Amino acid sequence: MRKVVVLLLALLVATSLFAQGAAESSSASADKPVTLRLVHYMGEQTKRDGLDAMIAKFEETHPNVKVDIEVVNSTQYIAAYKNYIAADEMPDLLFGKPQNMTEFIQGGYFKDLSGEDYMKNVLGLLKEECTVNGGIYGFPIDAQVKGVFYNKDMFKQYGVEVPQTRDEFFAACDKFQAAGVLPIIHPLNFIHGCFHELDAFFTAMAIAKGDTHVWMDSQNNGKKLAENPMMVEAFEIYNKLLSYKDPGDTAIDQPQGIQNFAAGKRPMYINGGWLIGDVTAAAPNTEFGLFPMPWSNNAEENKVWVGIDDCFIVAANTKHPQEVHDLLAYFASDEASLTWVQKAKLMTSNVNVALDGANPLLQSIKPFFDSGKIAAKAYVPDYTSQFSTAFRQTLQAWCALSAEERSVDKLLTEIDSEIANIRK
Repeated sequence: MRKVVVLLLALLVATSLFAQGAAESSSASADKPVTLRLVHYMGEQTKRDGLDAMIAKFEETHPNVKVDIEVVNSTQYIAAYKNYIAADEMPDLLFGKPQNMTEFIQGGYFKDLSGEDYMKNVLGLLKEECTVNGGIYGFPIDAQVKGVFYNKDMFKQYGVEVPQTRDEFFAACDKFQAAGVLPIIHPLNFIHGCFHELDAFFTAMAIAKGDTHVWMDSQNNGKKLAENPMMVEAFEIYNKLLSYKDPGDTAIDQPQGIQNFAAGKRPMYINGGWLIGDVTAAAPNTEFGLFPMPWSNNAEENKVWVGIDDCFIVAANTKHPQEVHDLLAYFASDEASLTWVQKAKLMTSNVNVALDGANPLLQSIKPFFDSGKIAAKAYVPDYTSQFSTAFRQTLQAWCALSAEERSVDKLLTEIDSEIANIRK
């Protein structure tokens, strides 16, 4: 009997020691330093400040987690990501638009975030834009807009009313031009700048005309843009926009365009809301506004573009899934969302966070959401990956041409040819 008792005591001691060791091991694991790699292509300083502020707060409450930030050029991020994959150096989190990166999703490189709790308060149309084949492959931190940003002071100075229709818009441009003021900032040295000018009105146009898959039909089904009357009309509108430029615009990139707009060199900038923070910081005493880029003479059809911009994607093979989850869960919190609104001066994707006390320009955008005068990018998916790059390069080269050299028919035929060559 005594031997049995001794044996039982020994087993109890051993079990206790094992449990203690396991607890210590678990505690040590929980405290083990973890470094997350986050790669983005934010170009605007206010957005970087917003991200830095959120990460700093997260690291305060998660002292064992360090977030290392790497920045890639927005014109080269696709190539950079392919290099990461080839070198087996995929970061834990990266930037991008899932619908434009389907080849990465098909290759299994991005994690499906459908079941993650931090997605529940994200604006629905933004989640839709992150959806590919039923999976959600990105966490958008903000709701972005595209349209015509304008200098209210200059509009008053030259007696120009905010246009509601296409004819009114070009009449406003002509009025500025007649006064010796070029009306529009054109960052033609920025490959995405040309696309933003087109996309700012084209998305609403495609939705209104019921041809929302035109880019995908071109990429996947071989349908020709040159044979589509809507595309001809859209590029004729864009061609007219480009008549309000000068040769020096081919040297203007996005940062310089923002500086020029903030300095009041021209009254309008057809671009995205990512410029809000830097513009208002550079010109705090100037009043700015936004209106939809009018493609139609029916004012009701002209709507503000809404979609994702700053969107975090999770690598499927991340070695730190729990820490990545914790970081994105914090980004999705009301506290972090408010920090983003205040620091980055952008609209948050969090439906629970109001814009009270936010940047006046930012507040002026909210009525477009409230009234439904928005066109969701989710419904008009773009070319993806190398198709997108070829299209934007071709568009940028065309934008640099003189008015006499620019032919819409020739451009659309060239795009069709480029897309067909890649599809082979």
